[in-house]
Amino acid sequence: MNQVWEEFPQLEEWHNLDNSNLPKWKLEQFIDAGYHNFVAERKPLYNLSKMIEKYAQEHNEPLLATFEKIARFSFVKKRYQVMAKEIPKLWIVADYDKSIPNKELIPNAKFLSCKNTNLANVWTVITRGPYGPFGLIAEEFEDGKFRGFFTLNSNVCRYALQVMGKTLGTKFTIQ
Repeated sequence: MNQVWEEFPQLEEWHNLDNSNLPKWKLEQFIDAGYHNFVAERKPLYNLSKMIEKYAQEHNEPLLATFEKIARFSFVKKRYQVMAKEIPKLWIVADYDKSIPNKELIPNAKFLSCKNTNLANVWTVITRGPYGPFGLIAEEFEDGKFRGFFTLNSNVCRYALQVMGKTLGTKFTIQ
């Protein structure tokens, strides 16, 4: 988060709206806004994540999803197994020790560990839209509380994907 805001400093202060709007918005409202900063708890982020995931499914687009802990993935595993069959590529990033076989989903899914990195407390869901990558990027700053943003700005998402890819030693081909 900090690296993205350092690269795009104007975004940290922009659209600092009351986060109570976050759980009530539909994806179209986020897209219309283009950019939205927030402070939120898990439930609103989960709802926004599901909307982005649904977009990826409906438009057959790749998806990157990060989970602070691999245990959080277990809550959505079955949904992701279905979703993975309907999108070209799925990256799942989580803080874990043990090797998780990629076969657990299907061949187009890849698990990456963010253990001992600055991504261990990041919640990200990014897919490709008509103008490039878009999505949600947030970090847990205290237990159950997240600060972050939704952006339609493909330059911001590309930069975030580049930083995450460099940290994890991979390249995300969502661009």
